[in-house]
Amino acid sequence: MDQDDFDSIKKIKKENKQAYNPWSRKDDDELINLFFDGVPVGEMAIKLKRTKGAIRARIRKMELIHIKKKASPSSDSSKK
Repeated sequence: MDQDDFDSIKKIKKENKQAYNPWSRKDDDELINLFFDGVPVGEMAIKLKRTKGAIRARIRKMELIHIKKKASPSSDSSKK
């Protein structure tokens, strides 16, 4: 890492207080609740003080989209 990298991280941390910090169980629980409540990524980022990229990455890591798809009734079964 060079000085530009450190300056970039510093700027991101100034705008998003939790950026680059480890995710706590409380953070994960809040993300799960926001995700399943349909809150947009931008709002999640503000509430969790993280970047939108961090929110998207955590959603992928936790496989929340996959879980949501499994939990949702398929449109075919609702037609029967």
